[in-house]
Amino acid sequence: MSVSTQTKNNKPRAKWSEKYGLPKRTRIEAKLSPWKKLVLLFKHRRFIWDAGWQALLARREGVIQDDEYKDRLQSTLGEYLNWYFTDKSFLHSIDWMGIPTRKLVTDVWVYQEIIFETKPDLIIEIGSFYGGSTLFLAQMLDLLGSGEVLSIDVSHDHFMPNHPRIRKITADCSDEAVVEQARELAKGKRVMVIHDGDHTAAAVERDLKLYAPLVTPDMYLIIEDGVVDLLDPRHSKVGRAYPGGGPMKAARRFLNEMEAHFELDMKRERFILTTNPKGYLRRKASMHQDHLTSL
Repeated sequence: MSVSTQTKNNKPRAKWSEKYGLPKRTRIEAKLSPWKKLVLLFKHRRFIWDAGWQALLARREGVIQDDEYKDRLQSTLGEYLNWYFTDKSFLHSIDWMGIPTRKLVTDVWVYQEIIFETKPDLIIEIGSFYGGSTLFLAQMLDLLGSGEVLSIDVSHDHFMPNHPRIRKITADCSDEAVVEQARELAKGKRVMVIHDGDHTAAAVERDLKLYAPLVTPDMYLIIEDGVVDLLDPRHSKVGRAYPGGGPMKAARRFLNEMEAHFELDMKRERFILTTNPKGYLRRKASMHQDHLTSL
């Protein structure tokens, strides 16, 4: 990792170290009044008794026997996901070939599986930021020997990679002229689309309607970062950032409306940890491309 890499605030990124902390158990009960705690204890006494024993035994008799790693692995999956995206020092430390890449490792692995299985001629990435994931996609296509990545972003000021398979369009992805450029590049090609742009539900729905018609049969439309919809705004600042809903809300609506054309591929969530819940959509092979042009 290059320590000279700048954040969006133009400050050098620090190297990650354990001083930044690890996922911690969320102490929700700390926000309750003593009276509320008593009410809940009485109302749910059987559940609390069972849960207390389970927690005690998990600590004393759990599958992790090493004391040091009991602490490292004590968080739930939900707490881990929340920590992953709220600890900015950690998030800034994630690189692909020295370029910041804000992705969960399990999702990146799934991307290479999809690319190998479907062999796209064109991958349209909406939202690239530093370009770590763009470079990853391009290098996966290098291994296949063909294909290119189209990076569409409102700004490429922080975009770092320089690769012959990467093409850039610097503009709002919802601009009709931009959509037309993408449409021209997609003609006659096997096309995959990854949405990592504006994460508000309304913006994601808008973009899906514009770019879903470009996805060809048996290829994937990936909607990133629906994890923000999973996080309870009472306990997560990431959850609070999208009061009107985020990508998962948009993905569900889109799939409900377009179930004749797209299907959810839950195999891509088999690692459980993902930032793209309900976000791996596969274009059905039986439908013709022109059925989607009027979305």
